[in-house]
Amino acid sequence: MLLVSSYIFYGWWDYRFCALLALTTVIDFWAGLRVADARSRDEARHYLYLSVGSNLAILFFFKYFNFFIDSAQTALASLGIDAGHTALSIILPVGISFYTFQNLSYTLDVYKGELKAERSLVNYATFVAFFPQLVAGPIVRARDLLPQIAQPPEKVDFAFRFNGLEKIVWGYFLKLVLADNAAAVVDARFAQPEFYNALNHIIGMVCFSLQIYGDFAGYSLIAIGLAQVYGYRLCPNFARPYFATGFGDFWRRWHISLSSWFRDYLYIPLGGNRTYALRVRNVVFTMLVSGLWHGANWTFVLWGAMHAGLVLAEDAGRRAVRFLGLGLPAWGRRALRPLVIAGVFMGITLTWLPFRADGMDTVTTILGIIAQGDFSLPHGMQQTTALLRVAIAALVVFSIDALIEGGMTRRYAGAPVVVRSFACSSLIVLLLLVGSFGNRSFIYFQF
Repeated sequence: MLLVSSYIFYGWWDYRFCALLALTTVIDFWAGLRVADARSRDEARHYLYLSVGSNLAILFFFKYFNFFIDSAQTALASLGIDAGHTALSIILPVGISFYTFQNLSYTLDVYKGELKAERSLVNYATFVAFFPQLVAGPIVRARDLLPQIAQPPEKVDFAFRFNGLEKIVWGYFLKLVLADNAAAVVDARFAQPEFYNALNHIIGMVCFSLQIYGDFAGYSLIAIGLAQVYGYRLCPNFARPYFATGFGDFWRRWHISLSSWFRDYLYIPLGGNRTYALRVRNVVFTMLVSGLWHGANWTFVLWGAMHAGLVLAEDAGRRAVRFLGLGLPAWGRRALRPLVIAGVFMGITLTWLPFRADGMDTVTTILGIIAQGDFSLPHGMQQTTALLRVAIAALVVFSIDALIEGGMTRRYAGAPVVVRSFACSSLIVLLLLVGSFGNRSFIYFQF
């Protein structure tokens, strides 16, 4: 039932790409069996290469072919060579970046001996196409979800299902109240950046920080909650990232399923941080690949490079503090914590600029306007209603995040169902009062 409904769900967008999803599923299922049954390590490696190569080739064709062709043509044109225009009209399949990484995690784990090969095609196909997280994550590891699919629970506790419903309600609140209200402010500024002054663009960048958090964390919670309703436990994907006390800490809290995937399957195999030189190289490479994963545009490469620079600068600062013996006592660190969190948020907000911009021209235009330093408040502040709604949503979201950060989760989990139902009902009422219902798609559907 889950397999068929997942394919119907995916095919509702474009039924033709169900064939692509089925093709990658069959290839990786077969490759996993061949890896597990191989008579030698070399033979297993050949089938692993087949799985990895086919997945990356499909992803490259649909997502990156035109990007690299256009980049090559631009580079040749700068040298006076006319290479013509050979870009193809390619539709990017929704969710291809997510289910590709899920497939890769399966064959890689089988090859490393961390997971037994799945012998049931139906079970494996259900793992790949599992509808709650198929189109935008979280990126669930095969070793976490496949055993649950192979041995589904006979009875799911009411408390587990109810907690899933709570996650769904909170996810919709993040999406419709925080993200979509912020989107109205953001879209206006990025559509015509030259019409806004520095203050307006700073407001727009802060709003995009709120939008992308509410949008993606909201979707992740809806997916995790839906899975719980069906009796399955998915990995958490966000852990209050804007309470991070460092840029490395941010990546332990933001899009956890992706950052941990890159850590386990790219960063550590490349040598991790065995030496400082290796750490520098691997951080830069991993963040650049992460940028490309998010989108086939040089703005995403710049976004990855900025994060690599922030992480390495933070490393260098900590090394210097330890070398000079300038560490603060515990009370000093606690006192400075709010300032550190604010500083990290400002740095992260700056990196979102190239992530949101359509091209490098937009990035330079907005930075140039901010550099002019016009922080005057214009008469009749644009989109006052949307900003007020964003402020209300941000106040609710970060108040609850602060309570969770302070350890409220266990106390809330132990509260009576009536109390928890009232809390959910209150969120739904607030959602209906100040939510934005403009039918905005989720940001990560583009990836």
